[in-house]
Amino acid sequence: MLVPYSDSSHPHHPHHLECPHCGRHTIVTKAESYYVCLNCGWERDLSNEFPRGLEAIASFLVTLALLLLLL
Repeated sequence: MLVPYSDSSHPHHPHHLECPHCGRHTIVTKAESYYVCLNCGWERDLSNEFPRGLEAIASFLVTLALLLLLL
């Protein structure tokens, strides 16, 4: 989880985000939704991630569909 630290007007350091891997506030944006830690090299592309909870709902619906097919 990315944790905002403080506001800044610098375009590549929008909120001084804390790295979930090393804990330092060295996250920068490489693209609109792509973040990189300058300290440890951690990377995350948020454009391809599901919203939290959506995976649980999808797996529930798949399980429910399989149960209905078996009946």
